[in-house]
Amino acid sequence: MDTNILFEKFTIEEIRSIEKKTRTDIERKKEDLRTMVGERYRDLIEAADTITDMKNSAQNVMSSIAKMEDMCKQLKEHHMVKGSSYHTRSQPDQLQKRKKEVKFYGVASQIKLLLDMPEKIWSSLDDKDYLTATRHYLLSRHIHTSLQLESQHSTDLLSWFPVLTRQWAAISHFRSTILSGCRGTLKETFADDKSIAECLCAIVLLEDSTPRQVFNEFLLARTTAVQQLFHSSQQTASIKDQICTVVQLIIKTVHQIHSVFYVGDSTSDKLQNNLLLSILNEVTTKKQNETGLLDLQTSISSKCLPKSVTEFCPSLRSHANPVSEQHLQDNCQQWINTCISDVTTGVGKLLNFINTVKRLADIRDAVWELLSQDESMIGWDTVCNRIMNRQLSIWDGILRNLFVDRVKSLIQYQLESSTEVTKRQVSKVVMEMANTEDSIVTADTDLAWYVWNETSGDIASNMAWIPSTARSTSDNPGGLIMKAKAFTPVVQSLCKNFDEKLKSMLDDATTYTQTKEEEEEEEEEEEEEEEEDNIYLHIKSSCHDCVRGLIEHLNEQLKLWEKSLKEIPDAFTNAITKHRVLLVGRLCTALCDLVPSLQNCILQQSDQAKIKKITPKGSKPVEDQVWTKVKEMLANCQLEAFRIWVDHLSDVVLKEFRGGLVTDQNCHIVTNCTRWDEVDIQEETEDGKKIKSKISVPMQPSWYVQGLVFTLCQEINRVGGHAVTRSILQKLVNKVSDEMKDNYLEIIHNSKNPKTKGYVPLPQQRALQLLFDVRFVLSIFPRKEDSKENKVYQQRMHQIIEGLEEKIDPFDLDVFTPYIQSHLLKQAQRSAVLYGLVTNIDRLSMYGGGRTTSSQQEQHNVLPLTVCQNRFTLLPLSTQPSRSSLPQPVLKQPLQKPIDSGRSLTETAAAVLPQSSLQSDMTSSLFSKVGSMSSMSDISNWFKGSK
Repeated sequence: MDTNILFEKFTIEEIRSIEKKTRTDIERKKEDLRTMVGERYRDLIEAADTITDMKNSAQNVMSSIAKMEDMCKQLKEHHMVKGSSYHTRSQPDQLQKRKKEVKFYGVASQIKLLLDMPEKIWSSLDDKDYLTATRHYLLSRHIHTSLQLESQHSTDLLSWFPVLTRQWAAISHFRSTILSGCRGTLKETFADDKSIAECLCAIVLLEDSTPRQVFNEFLLARTTAVQQLFHSSQQTASIKDQICTVVQLIIKTVHQIHSVFYVGDSTSDKLQNNLLLSILNEVTTKKQNETGLLDLQTSISSKCLPKSVTEFCPSLRSHANPVSEQHLQDNCQQWINTCISDVTTGVGKLLNFINTVKRLADIRDAVWELLSQDESMIGWDTVCNRIMNRQLSIWDGILRNLFVDRVKSLIQYQLESSTEVTKRQVSKVVMEMANTEDSIVTADTDLAWYVWNETSGDIASNMAWIPSTARSTSDNPGGLIMKAKAFTPVVQSLCKNFDEKLKSMLDDATTYTQTKEEEEEEEEEEEEEEEEDNIYLHIKSSCHDCVRGLIEHLNEQLKLWEKSLKEIPDAFTNAITKHRVLLVGRLCTALCDLVPSLQNCILQQSDQAKIKKITPKGSKPVEDQVWTKVKEMLANCQLEAFRIWVDHLSDVVLKEFRGGLVTDQNCHIVTNCTRWDEVDIQEETEDGKKIKSKISVPMQPSWYVQGLVFTLCQEINRVGGHAVTRSILQKLVNKVSDEMKDNYLEIIHNSKNPKTKGYVPLPQQRALQLLFDVRFVLSIFPRKEDSKENKVYQQRMHQIIEGLEEKIDPFDLDVFTPYIQSHLLKQAQRSAVLYGLVTNIDRLSMYGGGRTTSSQQEQHNVLPLTVCQNRFTLLPLSTQPSRSSLPQPVLKQPLQKPIDSGRSLTETAAAVLPQSSLQSDMTSSLFSKVGSMSSMSDISNWFKGSK
C-alpha cells in the first residue's frame, strides 16, 4: 500500500498497528518458509551427508589397501633377510582368531544381505508379489534385530559397519508400502484367488492379524470397491462396462470368499477352498533356504550366513484359527445386503443416463453373456449355500427390477412426450385455423370442398391387387377412403405423427422383450414371460393414461370454445371456433382408425393369444377392457365436440326461424311467404247448378322453414355429413324439431288473446300456410322411434295442427285438405334429395310410385326401366308409374329466397303470389297478378290484425 495513502487515511496509532501487524506477518511467513524448506530438503541434506560419509569410507578403504601392500612388501623383505618365517602361534590363538573371522564374515554377509534387500523388495513390489516382499521384509527385520543384539555385546560391530543403523531406515518404510499394495489388490476386480490369498497372508504376517480380522477387512475392501465403481471418477468408462464390472466384482468376491476362507469339505465338487490357511502354513513352516528366497549356491557371501538367517521362518503370535462357518455366513449375508443396496442406488443412477430401451437391452445382453461365460459361475449355487446359506441370483435378485423399472420409466417418458407433442401440434393447428387464407386448414374449414376436390392420390396404386377385406385405413389407403371417412390432411398428419411416435416406442420396447437366449431353462422362461407381461401391462396402462390426458386436454379446450360460442356474438370468430370444435371431433374419430400403434400398444400379441384361448369356438371374441375404455373415451370426446356443434348450429338456424315465424310485420310476412297453387273446383248449388271457381292452396313451406332445413343440410354437408354418425344427426334433428315445436306452440298460444304480450294474429291464409309448414316439418322430421320424447313430440305436433285447424273455416278446411296433402307429398318427393341428410331414410320409400303391375310374363334378371322420372326420384326405385297416371304438373317456382329486401311491398307480393297462367304478362301490375285469386280480400286476409 502506498505510504502517502496510509498517512492520508489512518491515524498515527493505526499506522503503528498496521506496521506491527505487517512485521508479524513477515516473521510468520519467514518461519513457514524455513519449515517448508527444512521439510522438503531434509532428505537432500541427508543424502549429501551420506555421500560425504561414503567418500570418507572409500578413502579409508584405499588407505587401508595401500597400507596392506606396504606391510606385505615389508614382510617379504624381512623373510628374505632372515631366511625363515615367524614361529606359528599356538593352537588356541588360532581357534580364537578363526571364531572372530567367522563371526566377522557372518556379520558382513548379513550386512550385505541387508544392503541387497531394498532392491529385492522393490522387484517383488513391481511384480505385485506382495507375499515375497513381505517375507523379505520380515527377514530383514529379523537380521536387523539380531545385529542390534550383537552390537550390544560387541562394541566393534558398529565401528566395523556404521551403515547398519542407516540401512534399516531404508528398509523399514516398505511395511506401509506392502500393506498399501495388498489392500489395493483386495479392491481389484480381476485379481485371482491366489493373489487375494497371498495379500491377506501378507497382512496377517505384517500386522499379526487373525484370519477373522482379515476376512472382515476383505469384505470391507470389497464394499469400498463396489462403491468406488459408481464414483464420478469412473465416468470415463461406458455404462455397460461399469455395470459388467460390478457384476464381475460381486461374482469374484463370492467365489473368493469360498476359495480363501471356507474350510469345509469340498473334495466332492472339486471347488477350491481354505487358501489362506494353506499359504500361511506353508510360509510359517518352510525355511528360507527351502523356499528359494536366498541364493546359497552362486553367492559366496551367502555361505557365510548363520543358521539363524538361513533357517528363519516367520511366526505368528497366536495360532491361525479358521473362520467359523456361522461367522462366515452371517458376515456374507450382511455384506451382500450392503452390496445390493449400493448396487441398487449406483446402477439406478447409471441407468438414468440411458435414453433408449434398445440400449438397455444391449447392456442386459452383455450381463447375461457375462453370467453365462464367467468361470466363477461354476458351482455357483453350491458356493452361495455354503457361504451365505441361501441362493443368490445376480440378475434376478439385484439387476432385473432395476432394468425393468428403467424400461418402464423410458416408456412412460416416451408416451408422455408423444402426448405433449400431439397437444402442441393440435394447439398449433388450432391457431392456424384463424388464418382463413392458409391452404393447410382449408379442408377443415370447408370439408365439402375437400371431399369433392379430386387429387391424384385419391386411389391407392395397389388398390386393384388388394381385396377390400384386406384393406385398412392405416396402410396407404388412398385419399378417397380418407374423404369417405372425413379425415382431413391435418387430421391425417396429427394421427401419423402420433402413430410414428407410438410405433417408435413400441419397437424400442420390443427389442427388450423379444431378446431371448436360444437355450433357456424352464424357470428362466417363466421369469422372462412374467417380465414381458409386466412391461406390456405397463405399456397398456401408460397408453390409457396418456390418451386420457390427451382427451382431458381436448375437453378443456372444448369447454373454452363452448363458452366462446355462447358469449362472443361475432360470426367470424364463432365460425373459426366451430371449425376447431369439429377438428377435435374428427381427430377423436381418427385416432382409433389412423393410429394402429395405439391399438398395438394396448392389445399385445400375448393378450390376443390369451383371449383366443379363453374364447370358445363360434362365440364372439372378448374385447380387451382397457381398449374398450380408450374407445369409449375417444367416442365420448367426439360426441362432446359434435354436441357443441349441434347446440351452436341449432341456435343459429332457430334464431332465423323464430324471426320469420313470430314476426307481425306485414313486409316480413310477405317476404317469407311462398307461391300458392291455383286449383279449379266445381261446386253444385241447391238448384243443381254447377259453379266453377278457383282457390289458392299452399304448395311450398315458408321460406324460413325451407331456409332452416336447407341451412342444416348445407352445414352438415360442409362438415362431412356422410361421415357423421346417425346418432349425432338424430340429436341435431331432435333438438331443432323440439325448438320448432315450442315456437309453433308459442305463436298459437299468443294468437288467442290480443292483449297478451307478443300477440301475433293468425288469419286463415296464414294459418293455412303454417298448417302446411307444420305438416311438412312433421313429414321430414317424423321421429317415429319408440321413445318417450318422440311420443311427446308427436302429441305436441298434433296439438299444433289442431290449433291451426281451429283458425280455419271447417268448410274451407275440408276443401283444402286433399290438395294440401297432395302438395305436401309432392314437396316431400322433390325435397327428398335436397334435404336427404336430415330426413328419415325409412320414410323415403313411401314417396316413390309403387311398382306397376304388368300382364306380361316377368323376366327375371332384367332390370325394368322407368318410364318417367319425376324430378329427382330415388335411384333405387327402378319402376315408376306411367305418365298418364302421374298428376298434372303444377306451376313451379324456383326455391330461392329473395335477396333484395329493399323492394317495395307491391314488388315483393308480385314476385311471390300465384299467377293465372304461364303465359301471363310478367310486367303487369300487382293487382292484375293477384286478380286470379278470388278477390282482393284474399290478400287483405293475410294482414288482418297486423300492424
